[in-house]
Amino acid sequence: MRDYSIYLFDVGGTLITFDEWRRAQAYTERAAQMGVNVATEETLRVLEKLNSELPERSKHLQLSLMPAQEQRAFWVDFWAEGFRQIGVAEEAALRFVRELLDPVNGGNFQQVFADVVPALDALQARGKRLAVISNFSPNCEALLRDLGLAHYFEFFIVSGIVGVEKPNARIFEFAVRAANTNARAMVYIGDSVFHDVEGARGAGMDAILIDRANRFPDFPTARIRDLREL
Repeated sequence: MRDYSIYLFDVGGTLITFDEWRRAQAYTERAAQMGVNVATEETLRVLEKLNSELPERSKHLQLSLMPAQEQRAFWVDFWAEGFRQIGVAEEAALRFVRELLDPVNGGNFQQVFADVVPALDALQARGKRLAVISNFSPNCEALLRDLGLAHYFEFFIVSGIVGVEKPNARIFEFAVRAANTNARAMVYIGDSVFHDVEGARGAGMDAILIDRANRFPDFPTARIRDLREL
């Protein structure tokens, strides 16, 4: 693997993910209120499957560029699908979802992957510059600050702010300009083949797929299972 001067990271699915166990507990408790008794482990299985489907479900949506009402409708439907699959009726499913999403827009169900902080610490210790390119709402930097990660990154290129989403090459070009270097000095790390790997390569930048769940064992180019492999 080449040694790069700047390491750029995707956010959702790469640095952070849903804390599915806590979310499964919340779903199970609310389902019980409606007389639907389901084991938390079964709810967890449903939610993990839905989470793994998220990149495909949002593949052609440009979600972060949608009007706020349409974004919310997507997330309400996505979260409600978990309730539907464990047997909660539609009206109650939607009510529970709005309760769970409203406090901090789901931020209280986000967690940092275990390999992230050790990897970022190691890269910083080697003198590497770190930054973010993400298809995310404008609160990306604030959320990462709440999760204790924002201080690692020199700059944030966020689709909800710059108005263009991956895999469009323009969002990667914003990062090249922000770093005041060239694309060959940079590498992009993300969990989506379509948005991250193909997007970065389309902008002339190397890319590495982070594949913790081993969904792409035969991926033909750079792939890692743990960020510490960087």
